[in-house]
Amino acid sequence: MAKNIVNISKCKTGDVLGEDIFNYNGIKIVSKNTIINEYIKKRLREFGIFKVCICKCDEEDYNKDIKYLNFKKEYEDIIISTQKLIFDIFTGSGINCNRVIAITNRIYDKAFDTDCIMKYMLDLQSTDEYTFVHSVNVAFYSMLIGRWMKMSEEQMKELIQAGILHDIGKMKVDNKILNKPAKLTYEEFEEMKKHPLYGYDIVKEAQEISEDTKKAILLHHERTDGSGYPYNLPENRISLYAKVIAIADTYDAMTSNRVYKRKVTPFRAFNMFLTEGLSLYDVEVLNVFLSNISLYYIGSNVLLSNGEKGKIVYIPPYDILSPIVKVEDNYLDFSRKSNDIRIEEVTI
Repeated sequence: MAKNIVNISKCKTGDVLGEDIFNYNGIKIVSKNTIINEYIKKRLREFGIFKVCICKCDEEDYNKDIKYLNFKKEYEDIIISTQKLIFDIFTGSGINCNRVIAITNRIYDKAFDTDCIMKYMLDLQSTDEYTFVHSVNVAFYSMLIGRWMKMSEEQMKELIQAGILHDIGKMKVDNKILNKPAKLTYEEFEEMKKHPLYGYDIVKEAQEISEDTKKAILLHHERTDGSGYPYNLPENRISLYAKVIAIADTYDAMTSNRVYKRKVTPFRAFNMFLTEGLSLYDVEVLNVFLSNISLYYIGSNVLLSNGEKGKIVYIPPYDILSPIVKVEDNYLDFSRKSNDIRIEEVTI
């Protein structure tokens, strides 16, 4: 994409910022890739910023409905391919590495369609095929983290493969445990904790899959404070890919409906990551993930705890837990301590 310097008055709603914007104290106030709206334009003027760098998109980039529908179809086809892959493993046919590579390439082809990815993830409803959908979602989120961390194409593809395959060991866990609507017993949880080992055992002889990818499958439930499983490893012994998959896996699990647990909003997930999550996940990877993914919820519709509906118009880069929500003609600032209203639901 080309970049142009444009006067704020000439910016159109929907233009995309090409650079981070900082105030006079060096604090980032709006992040690169933010989609501009009237609220953001107003705030920039208040900070004395009258010119910004915007991305000049190709004409086809503005045909967002067609792009979204094409992405939706491709996503659904990827789910079908993933079902076939996992079904073959379940029935004892082994892992079809050619299918893994084909799925990987199809996902990687969407690496720069971040808007479509995030919109579709938010649009996904509860599904009876959570295992397959979750695997694909984790692959997409992991790919995005890899791109935001400026990883190479090869590394991003290895992350995609780790995302697709991270939970294949669950095929060897009893369905009564996997789908139990109540809390697992100690014995059941101990069996569940073996799924990374089972998954590693499935892929360990596959020469087409890298050792880094295999290690991510094995270690994606390890945590930086040593509380994870299966080995209770300290932070310095957990691979980078495993740290990426851990965040993608947790985020998708929290923000998806499951048999035994209702999804939470992205902001509830952000809050978890920024509180107890700081001791469980790699902070550097986490910061990259949160600072980038939060941008894509600007423009989302929200249902508030008081029953009102609104739209997110701004998320401060320095406080992603405190979005600005427009409700009719008013702006609700979630950073104000006097505000006891909560965001109950986020939709496209």
